[in-house]
Amino acid sequence: MNNKSFNSQHLVFALVLGVIGFIINCYPIPIFANVQLVLGNTFTIISAVILGPGYALITALLSASGLMFTWDSPHVYLIFGVEALFIGYSRRKGVYPLYGSALYWLTIGMPLTYLYMITFSDLPDSHMLFAIIKQSINGLIYASLGSLLIVLIPKLWSINGQGTPKARRSFNGQVTYFMTLMLTLCLLISALTFNYLFLAKQQTLLQRNLTDTTVHLSSATEQYIENHKKVIENAANFLSLANSNADSWQPMISKLHSNYPSFITMLIANNDAKVVAGSPGAMMLDENNQLKDMSIKDRDYFIESFHNRRLFVSSVFQGRGFGNDSIVAISAPFYSANNKINVTGIIEGSLDLRFFSSIDNKNTFGDKEMLILVDENNHIIYATPELGLTEHQEFQYSDDKGNYHTALDVIKISNFESTSPDHVYAKKQLNNGWQLYVLQPLSPLLKTAETQMLGTFILLIISIILTSLISRKVCKLLTAPLEIVANQFGEMSNEELKSQVVDENSSKEVFNLYQRLTSSKRALLKHQLELEETVAIRTDELEQANQKLLALVEEDPLTGLKNRRYAEDKFDALLDFCLRGEHAITIVILDLDFFKKVNDTYGHLAGDECLRVVSTLLQNEFKRDTDIVSRYGGEEFMLILPLSNALKIEQHLNNFKQKLSELVITSPTDNQQFSVTTSIGAITANASFSADIDVWIKVADDNLYAAKEQGRNKVIINIVNDDTIEQKV
Repeated sequence: MNNKSFNSQHLVFALVLGVIGFIINCYPIPIFANVQLVLGNTFTIISAVILGPGYALITALLSASGLMFTWDSPHVYLIFGVEALFIGYSRRKGVYPLYGSALYWLTIGMPLTYLYMITFSDLPDSHMLFAIIKQSINGLIYASLGSLLIVLIPKLWSINGQGTPKARRSFNGQVTYFMTLMLTLCLLISALTFNYLFLAKQQTLLQRNLTDTTVHLSSATEQYIENHKKVIENAANFLSLANSNADSWQPMISKLHSNYPSFITMLIANNDAKVVAGSPGAMMLDENNQLKDMSIKDRDYFIESFHNRRLFVSSVFQGRGFGNDSIVAISAPFYSANNKINVTGIIEGSLDLRFFSSIDNKNTFGDKEMLILVDENNHIIYATPELGLTEHQEFQYSDDKGNYHTALDVIKISNFESTSPDHVYAKKQLNNGWQLYVLQPLSPLLKTAETQMLGTFILLIISIILTSLISRKVCKLLTAPLEIVANQFGEMSNEELKSQVVDENSSKEVFNLYQRLTSSKRALLKHQLELEETVAIRTDELEQANQKLLALVEEDPLTGLKNRRYAEDKFDALLDFCLRGEHAITIVILDLDFFKKVNDTYGHLAGDECLRVVSTLLQNEFKRDTDIVSRYGGEEFMLILPLSNALKIEQHLNNFKQKLSELVITSPTDNQQFSVTTSIGAITANASFSADIDVWIKVADDNLYAAKEQGRNKVIINIVNDDTIEQKV
């Protein structure tokens, strides 16, 4: 019952630790990217160290549920469940939790995390090492915190769980571990703080570079568009003022195009939206060198300029007639002379979007930036080829950070389902409603963080090893005098011990210990003689008490007869004795008839007196040294009678039965007199009949019940011969 209660208390404690870990793991502390401090697992370490692996697994599963709720990744049950079992079992073997945690992540945790990621995770290969290392460092952090909490909370020491190591720890090992633990915690906190500040600085610089690049490139883009808008606007004004006829438009447009090659094509359309002049001129002719019949009536740049009479910059679209390139058209209306009402036609130039490629390639303001330029309808005007985006298609992306913690704006443009963003970016809206995105891959920043994490992890492992070695040496210097005092104090004289241990280099604590032990040794010698005398007296008293206890164990306290246990224990010896001489043995079971009536009529004291009187009569009737008379239980008695005479034993039992029936018993309470009878079942057989006393008792007991059924106050005995069994009544 106590063991069950003890285990249930451990289970409740494990569940409480798991609930605390669950709550804390629901709110992991973000550091950078997907690096988060998982401090709830600290309580799994406490459970593993104090309660053992089974309870630690319960705590780990509860704590990991908080991470499952936050990360939505079932790997937490596998990784942290196995860790709990490993720490619990290694603690049983005497391994400290910090050492066990480092060993687990090096041998099991990191390979297991890698296998899980390549099998079930969509995390890019470039992110995997970073994720594995940060998980390992996290494990060392909460292992250190768990160990520190156990040290700082004395009440936890009193919980004697299954995690307690069998061997007692040396002082040297304990001090070494605590020094390693504290140094590891200091290094972890310092390294994480440095990494955090360094990465924050890097993010600030990267954001500044992206912003500056965006401003620089957006200004260049706006200037490019404005310059070409002025070209088209000036050309339209020239056509309006010149009031020239259509025949002069072709030379004029060709010359204008030659001066502004940043247009892929240029054209002039009349008021019927028919293209009447264009450059390159060859694009105006068909296979027969005849002027093509081309209409732009449905194009936005014609509609906006001709009908709305304004300078117009189109969205990106796919060209036709002069080619199928993705283009942006700039168009403007022109009028007849001195008539600003009637539009004669429009002039249009299709911007060469390769200009943005040249801006992209010549951009040295930032480092490895990539560009995406979209129009007011979010269609791609230009994108750096490495991004794999199609021009004049809608720009689709996701800027959801998810579990990523960073001060930078991040974006996913390839795999929206991925848990990791592709790039960091900055964007700016141009005056005409276009938007310019400047991107950099996230991987270089992650690589920097990965390098720092790897360096931190290697530094921690090296520091644990070096600290352990150095601390062990230092502790040995401190504890060597104590070991000499402990091991040699009783074997050396005070002067010899003092010469080896107590000198000017000894610490104050060692000197005080020496003085106290010397004083204690003198007191110990003084009390030694007193103790020896006391031990002698107590030994004599103990022997007397043992004799009394042995009597109590073998005798029935009420009747003074031997008890059933004594009788059964002696049977084997009597059986061997009779076997050697081929003698017979008699086993007798007798029961007082209607004994309950005696208790009910005369009281229990009278019943006790009756049992004592019967016992005395039995001892008088069966008084050979070899006879065993015992109280079998209640009002039943058992006799073991070796060297029995099969011809006389029945008469002997009947004589006893007769004497008992004639015996007058006086009640000690009211002096009333009464008598009792007995029913007797017995078996007499050669010692070879059976080596099991239960077989003998079974036959005697059956005869006893037969005697009761035949009216009681009878003796029924089986005389077992070599060939036959004879029953006598």
